[in-house]
Amino acid sequence: MAATLFPAWVREALAIPPKKTTGTIDDVQHIVIFTQENRSFDHYFGKLRGVRGFNDRMAIRLPNGDPVWKQPTSTNYILPFHMNTATTSATCAKAPSMSYLTDIAMWNKGLCNGWNTARLPGLGMSYFSRDDLRFYYALADAFTICDQYYASTFTQTNPNRLHLFSGSSGLSVGFEPALDNAEPAQGFKWQTVAEMLEAAGVSWRVYQQTDNFDDNALALFHNFKSAEPTSVLYRKGMATVDDIAQTFAADVASGKLPQVSWLIAPTALSEHANYHPQAGEDLSARLLAALAANPEVWSRTVFLLNYDEQGGFFDHVPPPTPPGDDAEGRTTVATNGELYDGLPIGLGFRVPMTVISPWSRGGYVCSEVFDHTSIIQFIERRFRVHCPNISAWRRSICGDLTSAFNFNNPDSSWPALPDTSAYVASANLQCSSLPPPTVPAVQSMPKQEPGTRPSRALPYEFHAKGVVDASKGTFSLLLVNSGKAGAAFSAYDLTQGTRTPRRYALAPGTQLSDSWTQFQLNGTKYSIALHGANGFLRIFRGDLARRPGLKTAEPEIDLSYDITNNAVCISMRNSGRVACLFTVRSNAYRTEKSLLTVSVPAAGNVSNTWPVSASGNWYDFTVTVDTHPAFLRRFTGRLENGHDLVSDPAAA
Repeated sequence: MAATLFPAWVREALAIPPKKTTGTIDDVQHIVIFTQENRSFDHYFGKLRGVRGFNDRMAIRLPNGDPVWKQPTSTNYILPFHMNTATTSATCAKAPSMSYLTDIAMWNKGLCNGWNTARLPGLGMSYFSRDDLRFYYALADAFTICDQYYASTFTQTNPNRLHLFSGSSGLSVGFEPALDNAEPAQGFKWQTVAEMLEAAGVSWRVYQQTDNFDDNALALFHNFKSAEPTSVLYRKGMATVDDIAQTFAADVASGKLPQVSWLIAPTALSEHANYHPQAGEDLSARLLAALAANPEVWSRTVFLLNYDEQGGFFDHVPPPTPPGDDAEGRTTVATNGELYDGLPIGLGFRVPMTVISPWSRGGYVCSEVFDHTSIIQFIERRFRVHCPNISAWRRSICGDLTSAFNFNNPDSSWPALPDTSAYVASANLQCSSLPPPTVPAVQSMPKQEPGTRPSRALPYEFHAKGVVDASKGTFSLLLVNSGKAGAAFSAYDLTQGTRTPRRYALAPGTQLSDSWTQFQLNGTKYSIALHGANGFLRIFRGDLARRPGLKTAEPEIDLSYDITNNAVCISMRNSGRVACLFTVRSNAYRTEKSLLTVSVPAAGNVSNTWPVSASGNWYDFTVTVDTHPAFLRRFTGRLENGHDLVSDPAAA
C-alpha cells in the first residue's frame, strides 16, 4: 500500500489547467455521482485530522453525563475501537444490523444512547484509520471532505437512494414513506431527477452492470420498470454494461460523458460491510484515472464520492431533525413531508462525502449541513432545473454543495496517491488468513491525527440569547438566524439528561423563542446546552429562585460579531439593583485563561471586544458572576467572514 504517483501519462493529463470561462458553477460541464454502501463518517474518517471526528470538543453528552462515544451496553459500555486490517480480517467483517426502527432507537429522539442497546453490541462501534484506507485518506487530503454530510433518512439503502435519485422517499410527495428496502410491484409514481433532466434537455446516464447490488433506485419507479428496451428511460437508466469502469472510461475518452452520471458498483465492489472497502478504493481509483486520461473532460468535471447510509456503524453527531410538535421544539420552516407518526424520517446519521474536482483541490473540510438532496440542489443550481419533491424543511437546512468549491480559483495540480492495484488481493488474503476483529478487553478513547486543515467559508450566522424571568419562574431562549442558510439546533437539558432535547429550525432572516418553566426544569435550576452546525455551542446555567425582599443583581450576556474586524463582542448587562462582578475565562485558543474581570453597576451595561483571527475565528469562553454562583454562560463557535478559514485548532 505504499504511496506512488499515477503513471506519467495521467500526471501530464492532469497538469492541464481547468477550464475557467466564467469563474462560476457554469464552468462545470459534468457531474459524476458515485454512491457506495453503508459506512458512517466516524467509521471511516473519525481519525482524520481537521474534521469533526473523535476530538470533537463540542460533542453532546449522554443522559448519564458520559461522552457520547461511551455508548452503554446492558452491563457496561463500548468505546469506538480500531478494526486493524493488518492484524485482523476487519476488511470483511459482517455488517451490523440496521433498519428504520433500529436507527430510530439508536437516535432515541436525539439522546443518541442506543447504539449498543437497540441492537446487538459489537462491530458497529468500530472504525478504520489511515493505514486501513490509504487511498481515501489521500483523496481527502488532496481535495475536499464534507464532515456534516448526512444520509437522508433513518433507514436502509433504498429510501436513501430514493432521496438521491428523486429528492423524496414518498412522504414529501403525498405517498406513504418508504422505510425499508421493500420494492412495490408497480413501482413508485413520482418524478425522478433523471426524468426532470430529460425534460430539460440535460444529458444523463446510469452506469451499471447486471450485478448492481439492486442499488439503482430508478429501477424502483413505475416509469422505468415499465419502460420498453428501446425507450430513452430504459437505454439511459436501466441498460447494463459488462464493466462500468471500462464503459465509463470509454465515454470519457470519446467525449461522450453525459452532463449528469450515476455510477452503480457491483456487489463485491460496493463497500457494503460484507465486502472490502479496499475493493471500493480500487474501483474509485480506476474511475478517477479514466477521467484523468482525458484532460479536456477532467478540467470540467465534478466527481462526488459518497455513501447511501451509515450501515449500522456508529457516528457521534446527532443529525438535524424537525420537531414533531411544540413540545419537541419550534420551527420557522414548514415540516410537511418530514414527519411520520410523530417521528422524523431524517436526516439520517453522517456518511462520508469527498468532493473531487479542480475547484475543490487543497485538502479542505466543508462543514455546511448537506444530505443526498444537496446533490440534486447542486444539479439544479448548475443546469437551471427544479425538483419539486424536496421538502421545504430539507431545502432550508441542507445546502446545495456550492460552499465546497472555489469556482473562481481552480487548482489543476494532482496529488501523489497510493497505488491500489494490489488492494483486492491483499484484502482477500487478510480475510482468509487473519482472525476476526473483536471488541478490545481494555478500551481507550481514540484520538484524531494531529493538525488542522483549511476550512471552507460557510453561509452561517446565528445567535442565541438567554432570558431569565425570575418573577415568572421561566428561562427562555431567543434564537436568531441572520445568515444566508437555514439552521437547525438541539437544546439539551443537562440537569435532567434523560429528557428529550428540543429541536429547532430557522429559515434565513427569522427568529423564534422557547421557554422552560420551573415545572419543566429541575426545580428552579436550569442548565441548557444548545448545539448547532460546525461546533456552535451555547450553555446557559443558573437558578431561577429569588429571595423575597433582597436586592439582587440580574446578570445576562449578549454576544455579537464584528465581522469586518474579525472580532467577537460581548455585552455584560445587569438589570438588577446591586452591582456584580463578571469574569470571562477562555476555554481554548488563548494562552491567558482570564480574559476579563469587570464590575457592572446596577442597571448598567459594559461591553468588550476582542479579535479572534489568530485562532482562525474560533472562540470559546465562559462567563460567571460573583453574586450568582449558579450562573454560567458558555459561548463556542466560529465567526464566519465570507472567507476560507481553518478547522478547529483546539481539536488538533
